[in-house]
Amino acid sequence: MTKIKVFDVRVDEQAALQQWIERHADEVEVVLTEDSLEGKHLEQLADIDGVSISQTTHFNPEYFQVLAQNGIHHIAQRSAGFDMYDLPAANEAGIKISNVPSYSPQSIAEFAVTRTLALVRHTHRIDRNVALQDFTWDLAVQGRTIESLKIGVLGTGRIGSRVAKIFHGFGAQVYAYDIAPNSELEGILTYVDSLEELVKDIDVLTLHIPGSPENKYLVNEAVLNQAKAGLLVVNTARGIVLDTEALIRKLDDKTIAGAAIDTYENEGPYFKNDWTNKPLEDPVLSHLLERDDVIISPHVAFYTDEAVQNLVDIPLDEVLSYIKNQTAEHIVNP
Repeated sequence: MTKIKVFDVRVDEQAALQQWIERHADEVEVVLTEDSLEGKHLEQLADIDGVSISQTTHFNPEYFQVLAQNGIHHIAQRSAGFDMYDLPAANEAGIKISNVPSYSPQSIAEFAVTRTLALVRHTHRIDRNVALQDFTWDLAVQGRTIESLKIGVLGTGRIGSRVAKIFHGFGAQVYAYDIAPNSELEGILTYVDSLEELVKDIDVLTLHIPGSPENKYLVNEAVLNQAKAGLLVVNTARGIVLDTEALIRKLDDKTIAGAAIDTYENEGPYFKNDWTNKPLEDPVLSHLLERDDVIISPHVAFYTDEAVQNLVDIPLDEVLSYIKNQTAEHIVNP
């Protein structure tokens, strides 16, 4: 019988995993572990036909050779992001990697809009004040309406297009930059010719591009220097697309009025883990958490019932497809 091992299993995935296991009980044995693919598990792959991994930390390229030596030539990643993998090393070892490019774009789009609303209406400050029994009104909590804003959307794929539609529904003026404009968004937004042009006259910049090597620090200090004073930045994409230290400098000089960060370039050791009462060893993250003009969330924009179900079903279907046919629909290194 085919045997699949699923690594990095979270409690919230258990129900969806059991449903998939029950549907395939006559053809597949599934082994679940909360551990990552490393250490002792690298020595226990002889009877494994396929693997699925969910992680945002570094993946050691040496593991590719170990997988190949055990007859495993495919990794099904349970996320859209795959920047943790050295793709040339994977190709050299003959390992294909698949991802889940679209598990719930609506979930991420709605969260991006939610965080924009939080920045615009200062709800984090209001909640903090009320918790202290401070019920005063002042300019720090005086907000604006979404329909009065110009929204800039970087990337208009599955997620960005939905963000644009939601903001359009609020009555906002929506502008966008994408190397491949979507003609179906005519009447919803206006495309501009460059990222620099996009940031010049907008009130909110929301990021929806993949974390590919060519997009690393695409939103950098040179770009942010073009922004109109008071810009709000929302990142629900990948941490590496935004130069965090440049963001901090522009927050300090008031070019940027606030930021909502759901993904952080060095989030691996921290996001998804409980660091209560533990000192953070990342001074940049510590600084962001201390700022009143930054809202941090731990990579949860996707985190809905629908997304978790898809993040289980699609990768396991991909594993089974590769075992049977040596191909899968969402290979990122063909």
